[in-house]
Amino acid sequence: MLNVTTGVIFKLGIYTLIYNHAALFSLDGNALWVWALGFVLQDFFYYWNHRKGHEINLLWAAHSVHHQSEEYNLTTALRQTSTGFLFSWVFYVPMAILGTPPHIFLTVSLINLLYQYWVHTRHIPKLGWFELLFVTPSNHRVHHAKNRKYLDKNYGGVFIIWDRLFGTFAEEDENYESIRYGTLKPLRSWNPVWANLHLYTAMFRDAVKTKSWKDKLTLWFRRTGYRPADVSSPMKMPDIHAYENYNPKTSLGLKAYSLIHFAILVMATTVLIAISHNTPYGFNVLWTIVLALNLIGIGWLLEKFTGLIVIEAIRFVLSGATIFVSNGIWIGLIPDWTWQFVIVSGAISVLVLQTSGIAKPSSYALAPDAAEAGPNL
Repeated sequence: MLNVTTGVIFKLGIYTLIYNHAALFSLDGNALWVWALGFVLQDFFYYWNHRKGHEINLLWAAHSVHHQSEEYNLTTALRQTSTGFLFSWVFYVPMAILGTPPHIFLTVSLINLLYQYWVHTRHIPKLGWFELLFVTPSNHRVHHAKNRKYLDKNYGGVFIIWDRLFGTFAEEDENYESIRYGTLKPLRSWNPVWANLHLYTAMFRDAVKTKSWKDKLTLWFRRTGYRPADVSSPMKMPDIHAYENYNPKTSLGLKAYSLIHFAILVMATTVLIAISHNTPYGFNVLWTIVLALNLIGIGWLLEKFTGLIVIEAIRFVLSGATIFVSNGIWIGLIPDWTWQFVIVSGAISVLVLQTSGIAKPSSYALAPDAAEAGPNL
């Protein structure tokens, strides 16, 4: 949800800009061979974009969001970065220079992304000869595994042939230890903003702490997990089986309450996406921020156990006030009655939390905290 809302305000059109001013050719956008070539080229450059996203600190800070889930199912495919737009465009510059029309690039990129959805599952076994040419659930499970044998393997989007050609392929071994998913240093948080920013924050802190000016300038572009020697000792591979997946225990009632309000946020996000092309930029920015704060609040409900009543009260007042302000600045974009509805429903929700007892703290002791169990990956 944060990925698609930030996408509303960060559509830079860099590819089109480069195509319009630097293309060496102008390929025929109606020719089938141009579409086929564009599809193959996009997947080839996706491979390198994806691979470098695992090999360079700054790029991993963005891409790591997709790998943070300790489960592996179709929802993992939807867990996407909100900062990847900053640098990913660089890898597709050759396509623009070679004259691949923007509408072809956009279409094949979407097809590539849609293809990858179905491979995020544990329920489909190996698929015979199909494994030789294409990305499948089996070889993509390897990619998401954090077991030592599987690290840094299988970067392809549609075709697995790039991994076979460039030495990054690994087959799923059914006789090997069970796969553990997620990052080597688990996030252990359901805060979507922190999920996107925590590695940038860690690198910035290292850049401030180190006395080496070389490291201050280059640690961003060094191998993933690199930290200055005067800040951190050399990294060691953590015991990935030494802790439980992050799953704070909450009451069934609080889960139901959170699900209802999360569903409302899904609808609000859908509405924003649907109208964003006709709404002012300031409106889109404001509501992207407010929806992000709401998402943080939902995560807080399910993991913090304290201050839930206060958090919910703030969340509803903030949302209602934003609607009120929006109506004052952008008259007619939001129905007048909605801010009163949010405040009233919020008051009812807080009353339910207060009187039902579902917001009472639950006892939950984490297994040995993995926050310090591994390198900054």
